[in-house]
Amino acid sequence: MISKKEKHKIVAFPFAGGNEFSFQSIEKFIPSQFEWITLELPGRGARFAEDLLYTTEDAVDDLFSQLEPLILEGSYMLYGHSMGSLLVYELSKRLVKSNMPLPFCIYVTGRGGPSKSEKEKLADLPFDLFWKKVSEMGGLPKQFLENNDLLKLYYPILKSDFKMIESYNYQKLESPLPIPIYVCMGTEEIGENRDKVSIAQVRDWDNESKFSVIPEFLKGDHFFILEHPEVIAKKICNVFKNRFKKEVSNNY
Repeated sequence: MISKKEKHKIVAFPFAGGNEFSFQSIEKFIPSQFEWITLELPGRGARFAEDLLYTTEDAVDDLFSQLEPLILEGSYMLYGHSMGSLLVYELSKRLVKSNMPLPFCIYVTGRGGPSKSEKEKLADLPFDLFWKKVSEMGGLPKQFLENNDLLKLYYPILKSDFKMIESYNYQKLESPLPIPIYVCMGTEEIGENRDKVSIAQVRDWDNESKFSVIPEFLKGDHFFILEHPEVIAKKICNVFKNRFKKEVSNNY
């Protein structure tokens, strides 16, 4: 029996509006030798009473304080979807700068490279237009979009997250991260239109790691991960296991 201390940790960071339960459909397919941990920002879930954050700097400060005690011993990787991918990238930079134990790898989904600027500005849209744009991204059940009370509840949360994403200021690394990056995108979110991610933007992840980054694609829209939870779980675990085996063998 593998003890909790011995488990490889997968530390996850949700998409805009997400909370600690956002990846439940994926987590249930994670094998027992892994421990899945989803970190949560203020203003949602168990931290609903706390003030919302509006900048990536503040979000990274908060998440770094949560992450630090989790990585002092044992092996771990970072996973993020959409906004979570951006936060994973910035956290990785902070870990390198702080000389902290680094993840064996990073797995990101649903976002082009961090140098990609947001073409659409949703944070300042009025209520009805805001939800129209958000619903077009996919991932939200019809019942949610028809519940006005829920829309009012989540409106400030999502607006704060979009403000964070849309005000993000990319700073080019002096040298690429010494961490392998794995990327997977939904086929339907790829394109040259204003609301799509171009292949060039996806390939920009290759500029952020000293290891080659070869993107993968699965059928689906921006929330394709929820359409393929078992596949995503396997992909995440497999890259972790492969990197872990390679690192261990290199030490002998």
